[in-house]
Parts: sequence; structure tokens; C-alpha cells
Amino acid sequence: MLFVEDIDFRTWAKGMLGKHTLDAGFGQFVSILQWVCWKRGVYFDKVTKDYTSQVCPQCDTHTGKKELKDRIHACPDCGYTTHRDVAAAQVIRNRGISALGSSVEEIACGDGLTGTGNSLVKNLRSRKKGEEARLQPAL
Repeated sequence: MLFVEDIDFRTWAKGMLGKHTLDAGFGQFVSILQWVCWKRGVYFDKVTKDYTSQVCPQCDTHTGKKELKDRIHACPDCGYTTHRDVAAAQVIRNRGISALGSSVEEIACGDGLTGTGNSLVKNLRSRKKGEEARLQPAL
């Protein structure tokens, strides 16, 4: 499963670094990511972007706006402390899973994806002229 924030890049581009934002191609990246997920059979969804860095991922308490120099998320209610980017990513994950509407077991580090683990891969070096590539176990 993969969840991303639903960001309107046209609005984002109206800021101070607008031209640089459009040149970087963030919107195209999200489109390509969505296509790759579809091709690989990985669930992809966009979640609301509102207050992802201002909500505690453990207890959903609104912790308030942080300045850019504040790099640590510390919840005053539950005491959860982590890096603010990690907390925002956990909020995005939680929103995606709750939007799914069912309890889902977390898949970490690409477990179960095509091409990982003990699956078979083609070894092109083993191919002789006129023969098909033999399938060999992945290392």
C-alpha cells in the first residue's frame, strides 16, 4: 500500500519558488508513481493534506503549528516523541488505512512485492543462442 498527500501543485506553484516547483515535476512524479503501483498491483491512494504535521499520529491530538526550525514532534497529551517528518508520514499512513475502511496488516520494506524475496528472476547471462532464459532463484 502506498499513500500520498493530495496536493494541488498549481496552488503550490503560486508561492515564492513557483517556477522551481513546476520545473521539478512533482505532479508528474505522482502520476508515474500511481501508474507503477497499478502495474505492480500495489494499492495507491491520495489522502487529505490538511494538518499532517500538526496532528499526533498516536492519539490524533492537534498539537499546533510548528516552525521550520522545530524538527521534533512531541505530543503534550500522550507524550509521543519522534522526528516531525516521521510523524507526518505516520499521519498520512493512518489516514490512508482508515479511508480503506478495514484493518490492514502493515507491509514493510516491500515484502510480498514482485521481484523481492525468494521469487524467481530471469538470468539473461544463462541464455544461449536460440534458447529461452532459464529461471534461477534470486540471491
